[in-house]
Amino acid sequence: MRYSADHKFWVVTDPTPGSVLGDVLFEASLRDLEKQFKGGLTTDEHPTLFTEKPEAEIEAYGRFTAMRAAQAVLNAGRENRIDRIEIYGADGRLVFETDLRGGVR
Repeated sequence: MRYSADHKFWVVTDPTPGSVLGDVLFEASLRDLEKQFKGGLTTDEHPTLFTEKPEAEIEAYGRFTAMRAAQAVLNAGRENRIDRIEIYGADGRLVFETDLRGGVR
């Protein structure tokens, strides 16, 4: 498919603690995206382009979930309430583990 400067697509960026969905998921053209970059958007925010809104929504909600989980872990770790994290996949296999006092394994 050929895209012109005015063809619309969906953009997803990384959320911050104060973000709302419209901050990280929006419809834009290349012209609009150029304005976003001039206004301060950087590649450090991992902008990702999607042609279909449902795919973009899944990505945006996933990024919000990851950001909120990271905040919860950080806050709990500061209060010395947790010292280990384990994440299991849908099949029950361990996919990530870390000892917060000893680093990532």
